Amino acid sequence: MSSPDREDDTGPSAKKRKVQRACDYCRRKKSTIAGDGPQRADNRCSKCTSRRTDCTYVEPLYVRRSAPEFDIFLIFYVDKVEGRMQRLEQLLKKLSPGIDITKELDSTLSDNEGGSSASVGASTRSDTSTLRTGKPSTSTTLSPPIAASPSIPAVLDDLDPSDDESELQKNIVDGFNRLSIDPVTYRYHGKSSGLVFVRAAKHLKDQIEADMTTTTKAQSTEEPPRSVNKQYAPIPWLRSILEDAPPPFTEFPPEDLLGDLMNLYFREMNDYMPLLHEPTFKQCIKNGLQHHHGAFGGTLLLVCACGARFSDDPRVLLEGTHNTESAGWKWFETVERVYKSYMAPATVYDLQVRVLLVLYLQGTTVPHTSWTHIGIGVRMGVDIGAHRKKMYGAIPTIEEEMIRRAFWILVVLDWGSAYSMGRPASIHDEDMDLGLPLECDDEYWISSGGERAFQQPHGRPSKNCFFTSYIRLCQILAFAVRTVYSINKSKSALGHGDQQWEQRIVADLDSALNRWVDTVPGHLRWDPDREDTLFLKQSAVLLSHYYQFQIAVHRPFISTRRGSPLSFPSLIICTNAARSGVRVVSHLYQRTGDPSYKNLSSLFMCAVVLLLSVWGERKSGRTVNAAQDVAYVKKCLEMIRACHRKCVTAASFPSRLIFNAPIVQDGDGR
Repeated sequence: MSSPDREDDTGPSAKKRKVQRACDYCRRKKSTIAGDGPQRADNRCSKCTSRRTDCTYVEPLYVRRSAPEFDIFLIFYVDKVEGRMQRLEQLLKKLSPGIDITKELDSTLSDNEGGSSASVGASTRSDTSTLRTGKPSTSTTLSPPIAASPSIPAVLDDLDPSDDESELQKNIVDGFNRLSIDPVTYRYHGKSSGLVFVRAAKHLKDQIEADMTTTTKAQSTEEPPRSVNKQYAPIPWLRSILEDAPPPFTEFPPEDLLGDLMNLYFREMNDYMPLLHEPTFKQCIKNGLQHHHGAFGGTLLLVCACGARFSDDPRVLLEGTHNTESAGWKWFETVERVYKSYMAPATVYDLQVRVLLVLYLQGTTVPHTSWTHIGIGVRMGVDIGAHRKKMYGAIPTIEEEMIRRAFWILVVLDWGSAYSMGRPASIHDEDMDLGLPLECDDEYWISSGGERAFQQPHGRPSKNCFFTSYIRLCQILAFAVRTVYSINKSKSALGHGDQQWEQRIVADLDSALNRWVDTVPGHLRWDPDREDTLFLKQSAVLLSHYYQFQIAVHRPFISTRRGSPLSFPSLIICTNAARSGVRVVSHLYQRTGDPSYKNLSSLFMCAVVLLLSVWGERKSGRTVNAAQDVAYVKKCLEMIRACHRKCVTAASFPSRLIFNAPIVQDGDGR
């Protein structure tokens, strides 16, 4: 009979360690009373003794990892951590040569073996991911949160989150774990939740019981949470949905094409929407993680699908067709067919996959279908508390920062879609208080050479500053959508239906846009002669969207039927913003030969505003600026056509409306 005791005989001073584990039979049967063999004299557990069977410990243990997403970070990080530990041990030996460090560490581990497993588990989980356990962070965010106020939010305000529930939320985390379908994974509940109310009542009951006698208290105290947890065990018929990970994908692009598509994605998309950590992502591909990890493989296929929009390689097209609109569709379809279940709490991969699905769809002939995916992604993030500041640790980690970025991308996509489609947003800025993404380039996320992790070198501007500036700009757009574009019923309910309110809110929005300009970093301010191509493109995208959002603020008031005192000033502001936007993108087009597909919506809006201006001048008999504006419209159409290969939406029906405009075809404004 094999013994459950294992002995390390690597040396004379080797220490015998007792391994607490169930025997082979009990592990196969998942017996609830297994594991008492090592405490019995004959090393036979009570289950095997009663059944008169051999009690063996020969089958290998299966160690389940805490979460599949850690494969990415462990592969890249473990060797570096081990190397640092060895250097630390050598340094300690030099500083204290008379101390046996190995002996001291072994004794410390022995002392801690009998400690609270709950505290050890909490500490470990906190080090790896406070988001997954739901442990609130009481520290300050690493970057200032976006402000939310009843009036127009100031861009640089740093309002404290609603921390009045922080202690309560800290106490209910364990309860939420038990009340979820999967008690291992944290799911977020806010102050209005009935579960929070019940927990508050229990907290009050505990305070009352504290004043009672010891005997009475002992009789009325509930079972400890650990035993209560059994009644919330996962429902058997849901287990397959909750535990089944995406199957490994088997068909990937050839190695040469794979590398090209990845580079295209990171340069054309990730430099503006920093979803993925490039060094870690490429290291995992080098290690072959995509071949046995379904979630990572799906992420890679969607990266290839997005990169295919910028590739001229015919292998990215569907077999049997030469239609460039099918670029990347085969990889998109493969992943989209798999991601159907939303019952399990989201992982970092789930959020990334949802973002990539949206980014790909927005460049196809069916961009409107991305709206549903955005809403799903936002709610998946809220479900795990990604929108709350206290869900992130004080010290940034790769996983937490990737979740933060994925959620912010979903938020700005949601706000942009709400504006472009005239639909309600899934989340508003007052619903969240998470910090902005760190303005740190990917290569500085991991410490090396004595440098701190997540520390951007002084004097080296980060390309990720673009995304934080874009978030602040989108916040203003989101507020405009909820105010100047709100339905009459909402305005009446809030008492905001008068013209004075409209004038105040538009003035506040204009002030917010002006304040935003002051917050833009120096390397992203518009400079037509800027040498760095990436910063030139980023600054052009920011400025073109600034003009587009300025048009969005004033667009509702340019109609003469409203009779608003804002009509004429708003028309002038919209026309000037449209001309400025065209000039910025046109200069970028001249410098780089690419107007950037990210400016497509701005170009379309500028063209429509200028056409309205030309038609309005012709109707009133004035044609002073008509010829110039027609030239701007033609330039817009030229740049929209140039975006067609990278964004099929450029050839959709709204563009045809401009292409067929009589004034544009005639070539003048008369």
